[in-house]
Amino acid sequence: MQTEFMRKFYLVFFILLICSASFGQSSAFRITKEYFRSDPFQKEFSSFLKHLLNDPSLTNKVLEKRTDTSLFYFQGAYTSHNPFFFKPERVEVILAESVVEQDSLIIDTIYIYQLFAYNKDTKEGAQELKKEFEKIHRRYKNSFFKTSFSENPDGNKLKNASYNFFDPFNAVAPFSVSWFGSDENKEICLVLTIRMQTKNNKAVLPIPLYAP
Repeated sequence: MQTEFMRKFYLVFFILLICSASFGQSSAFRITKEYFRSDPFQKEFSSFLKHLLNDPSLTNKVLEKRTDTSLFYFQGAYTSHNPFFFKPERVEVILAESVVEQDSLIIDTIYIYQLFAYNKDTKEGAQELKKEFEKIHRRYKNSFFKTSFSENPDGNKLKNASYNFFDPFNAVAPFSVSWFGSDENKEICLVLTIRMQTKNNKAVLPIPLYAP
């Protein structure tokens, strides 16, 4: 009886070990490398910030440093960077701190790192952008633990749709791909979002389910 129990125990343990190994290296790391010019996971976070803030391919920069009353915010527009299969009207980047409430007692902050690709809201422009949206979902859906889909098709509001990609040991989805539009400028927008925190000057995935 004890031998049977131990066999089942080791089988479950082995399965958990395989799952842990499979999802130990998040695909969020690969996404930042493939789509973002400045990669937060490849070096110290301070070096990443220096590269991003001083990137010569960025124009129209806006920087708001963190203070006692406000959180960090940076944005800029790329002059040539385009990692997508279609040619957007423009590509912009934002890195911003955001407050996240884990429960009624714990409030934390994470970094939201986003790449925006804008296209004209014509039939052809919308088709190109939404095709890229679905292509990114198909490419990465099997690389994460699970995905969720949300959509707002209401014509009285800003139409949008999003896929959120979850890793098994984090409370917040480290990656999302979304589209929004059309806005007041008659544009539609594709957005790649990476969520992360910093620990010992390193970028890490956001809010682990179990603190070490």
